[in-house]
Amino acid sequence: MLHFFRRLRGPILIGITIIIVVTFSWWGGSRKGLGMGRVREAHDTAFTLYGKSYSHYDLEKLNRLQALCYYRLGLFEFAFGLPDAAKQIQSTEPGGPNYDFAGNLLVLRQKAVEYGVAATDADAKKRLETIQSFQKDGKFDENTAAEQIKQLNDAGFSNQDILDLMKDVIAYERLQEIVGANYSASPLAASKAYASNHQTIKATALSLALDDFKKKVSVKDDEISKAYDEKKETYMTAEKRAASYVLFAKPDAGDASKVAEDKVKAQAAYETLVNEFDMKVRAPGADFAAVVAEFQKKNPAVKLQTLAAFEQGTPPEAIKDEAAVVKELFRSTLNVGQNSAPVNGTKGYYFLKLTQIDSPKQQELKDVKDKVKESLVTQKAQEAMMKAANDARTAVIDGLKGGKKLEDLAKTASLKAESLPEFSPNNPPPDNKLIGQIAQDAAKTAANGATKPVTTETGAAFAVVTHKELRKSDQSASLKQSEETSQASATKSEIFKAWFGKLRTAADMQVIQ
Repeated sequence: MLHFFRRLRGPILIGITIIIVVTFSWWGGSRKGLGMGRVREAHDTAFTLYGKSYSHYDLEKLNRLQALCYYRLGLFEFAFGLPDAAKQIQSTEPGGPNYDFAGNLLVLRQKAVEYGVAATDADAKKRLETIQSFQKDGKFDENTAAEQIKQLNDAGFSNQDILDLMKDVIAYERLQEIVGANYSASPLAASKAYASNHQTIKATALSLALDDFKKKVSVKDDEISKAYDEKKETYMTAEKRAASYVLFAKPDAGDASKVAEDKVKAQAAYETLVNEFDMKVRAPGADFAAVVAEFQKKNPAVKLQTLAAFEQGTPPEAIKDEAAVVKELFRSTLNVGQNSAPVNGTKGYYFLKLTQIDSPKQQELKDVKDKVKESLVTQKAQEAMMKAANDARTAVIDGLKGGKKLEDLAKTASLKAESLPEFSPNNPPPDNKLIGQIAQDAAKTAANGATKPVTTETGAAFAVVTHKELRKSDQSASLKQSEETSQASATKSEIFKAWFGKLRTAADMQVIQ
């Protein structure tokens, strides 16, 4: 029994920490109009499942569990594996809710009870001891766990929420084990896979340069005009946006004069300030500038700043390194006059108010003629290059069969030849992009055969396999076993998805737009 749960038992704390505010900022940015100007409210129905209605509040609460798995508990397989088990609904809002995680979790909970695999509180507490963030020096530590639980409580998760989530993880694993219990990988298939993936390959790359083909391409004015007319709608000026914003700069963690306790207090005060601002600025009818002015009286560092209209790809100096801020400002569901959710930037938390949108405008042919021409030249050159690469590949293979030397064949076809470092398909060198592209094809290519041509940063290339060898290794037995385990795991995963997908379909989840 874990004593820290008894010590920390109590009601769910109302305050939501910054992490959760940021993780679920989609809610504040997605309060779309629902007919006659009505906005989406937390109690409105978000979806139905098994004929039961679930509100947007329910949906957000379920999705917060996914964030808890990913950001705080390190349960990545569950966080991503559960929604992947039955992918049936795509959110229409960037950064919006994960309906599949919510729906799959509810189905999982019902089926865990029906199939008798539901975990107990004791099971959940025991499993919590394996969470890395609850450990110290590789072992479960009461004090570390207590601190983590307190932080999760402060983030709005009760102890029972955490236990229920661990029960979900256990039920998910138990169902996977039961569904795939009767499957075992073929030793012969595993051996073949091992031989294919772990063989050592020697190869020579033969490449062509795209620039050489561009020099030979000619484009007429009527082709440029036709290409412009066919894709006229793609030649638009970039959208520009302007905004007002306020930055809540992070406390200086590097101040050596502050003791640990003072730093904790400073961080707590900072989070409180940001949360208070968030609540006020997102209240119905809130005036962004007025709220900023109110908070500036408490903290002179809080200042209203402006961003002149700019393109998403060329942000101004003030936010050039704040990718998340730029992304939020150009969110498609953010409307002029709307206050954004808090955005976690490198300098602190930003709040934005979109003040202007300059919509894209049609560009005339005279303004984009060079761009259209370059596009046509590149297109024609690539087509000619790939045809030449395929023809050269055929000629090289035929020439090798006829006993000719590779270097002579490469010279005849005007190919640049380069010996590649030895590699195995399962472990291509990370600093060689070409090997990464052709490794799997090379595994299936016999000696004196050639891989299919691929495009590269400078043109196209294919590789002639000159030698293949499965070398003995002290790890051979374990690697073969690993291959067998991997194959079994992948197949069992697909079996589980097929089975669970039918359960989700039967649950008839309907999203209410």
